[in-house]
Amino acid sequence: MFTVSEREQLRSDLVNAADTDPRVVGAALTGSAAVGMQDRWSDIDFALSVDREIDAVVTDWTALLYACGAVSHLDVRRGSVLFRVFLMRSTLQVDIAFWPSTEFGATGPTFRLLFGEANSLPQSAQPDRAELIGTAWLYGLHTRSSIARGRVWQALYMLNNMRDHVMSLHCLNEGVNAVQGRGLDDLADTSLFAGTLALSVHPDELRRVFEVLTGLLVAEISDSALAETVRALSLGEAVQR
Repeated sequence: MFTVSEREQLRSDLVNAADTDPRVVGAALTGSAAVGMQDRWSDIDFALSVDREIDAVVTDWTALLYACGAVSHLDVRRGSVLFRVFLMRSTLQVDIAFWPSTEFGATGPTFRLLFGEANSLPQSAQPDRAELIGTAWLYGLHTRSSIARGRVWQALYMLNNMRDHVMSLHCLNEGVNAVQGRGLDDLADTSLFAGTLALSVHPDELRRVFEVLTGLLVAEISDSALAETVRALSLGEAVQR
C-alpha cells in the first residue's frame, strides 16, 4: 500500500521529468490535487501538453513509469487525447494524459496549470438524460429476459447496471455530479436506493429488486407512453411468479 509521502515524491519526480523534457511544452495537475481536495486515497492525475513526437513521448513516459514501479497500464482515448492509467506495485494509480499542444486545456474545474499555456476548451457536461433513460430501460429488458431464462448471474449483472443508470438520473435531478457515482454521497436523501441491492441471486429476490428499480426509472420518465411501457417490464410474463 502506498503512503502519502511516496505519492507526493512520485508526483514531484513526474513534474521534474516534464519540466526537463523538451517535447513537453506544458503540464497540469488534474483531479483532486488540482483543487486541494486530495486525501489518503487519492491517485495522481497529470496532464502533458506535447508539441511533437507524441508517440515517442508516450513510449518514453511509459518506460519511465515502469521504471518507477508500474506493473500494468490501461489506455482510454478521448479523441486525439490518450489517457494512460498505470497501476503501480504500491497499488497507487497514476493517470498520465498526453494532449496535443493545440488541444491542451481544462475541460473541467479540476485543472491547475503548472507551466506552459492552456487553450480555452468547452467544459465537460453532465451525462445526457435521454441516453441514461434509454440505457436503463435496455438493461431492464435484459434483466427481464435473464430472469425468465433462469440465468440469475447475468440477471444480477444487468440489474446492477440498471441501478447505476437510475442513480445517475437521480443525481441529474439533484444537480450533483452524475458521472461514475461521484455525486451520490452528496444527495440530500439516498434512502430510496435502500431496496435496490439484491441480497441473493434467488429469482424472487431478483424480481423484487427489478420491480423497485423499474418504479424508480418510471418516476424519471416524462413521456407517458414510454413510462407505461417501462412499467410493464416488471409486470409481464417474464417476471411472473
